[in-house]
Amino acid sequence: MSTVYSPFIAELKEKMEFEGAFLVKIIQLHMDKNGRPYLNLILMDKTGEVEARVWDNAAKLAEEVRTQDLVRVAGKVNLYQGRKQIVIEAAAKVPEGSVPLDRFVPASAYDVNRLHADMVALFKTLEDRHLRDLAILTLEDPDCKKRILRAPAAKSVHHAYAGGLIEHSLSVCRILDSLAKHYRNYYGAAVSRDLLLIGGLFHDIGKIFELSFERGTEYTKEGQLIGHHVLGCELVDRITSRIEGFPLDLKIHVKHLILAHHGKLEYGSPKVPHSVEALLVHYVDDLDSKVNTILEFIGDDTQHGEFTAVNRLFEHPFLKPKTAPKFQGTSPGADPSEA
Repeated sequence: MSTVYSPFIAELKEKMEFEGAFLVKIIQLHMDKNGRPYLNLILMDKTGEVEARVWDNAAKLAEEVRTQDLVRVAGKVNLYQGRKQIVIEAAAKVPEGSVPLDRFVPASAYDVNRLHADMVALFKTLEDRHLRDLAILTLEDPDCKKRILRAPAAKSVHHAYAGGLIEHSLSVCRILDSLAKHYRNYYGAAVSRDLLLIGGLFHDIGKIFELSFERGTEYTKEGQLIGHHVLGCELVDRITSRIEGFPLDLKIHVKHLILAHHGKLEYGSPKVPHSVEALLVHYVDDLDSKVNTILEFIGDDTQHGEFTAVNRLFEHPFLKPKTAPKFQGTSPGADPSEA
């Protein structure tokens, strides 16, 4: 059988023999029932992730290779429970600087600079000048902007790629904007559009400090010890200190939107939602993250038939849509005809 060299993960097919370089996302040494060591790995490049197993010289490779290292492997692709899995026959660490990193780090399908410009334009429409200033100063702060353009929305599960945070946040904001218009027609001004949008922008903003995302995604020391809820509130304190006369009650509500966005204490939320806006931000954040997770899973699935393989997070398969998931337009949630 001929050998295919340096394929992307998305190009790997069952029974393919190949050689290629990947980024190590996870590496774990285990023992089989006979006491023989083997390695479980998750390898990644910008097109996705793949599980891998190493049986020969597993202990030696575990000493040489760490998480976030680049590794060149030779192996064969099998299917295991409907998912691609590499059986590695040989592997070696790739010297630093010998391969461009942009090959290995997944990124948003969207132009993040366009998403940032769309976000700024959206927040310039806020009625409350204090909230408007809070959003614009944050988005245009040089350090925050640099991080926002690069940050994933999570270490794994949803929008877990470079630019995923602003993609997710803009999607959440646009859904909340639609809900604000709906409920304004229904209940008048009882539901604040300004607070909903601020919640959409700030609910996950602390992740720009919680996660390290130059090569793969790992938690920072601040992320491990403090977390994005508190880090987001600290950012609100820093930015509002630059805005003359920012009302204390308003700042408290903004912080509540951040602290309550996970919805339940058992989901890691420091507070449960105590305002209608906080409740809507929680539900829309959860909705957008789950839709992204499911459609990414469906797009990567190799199971034959109408249903996917069992999704580990949801513990059941999904019916495949008649039309494959595909990003539309130039900005999430925008009308593609307006691009």
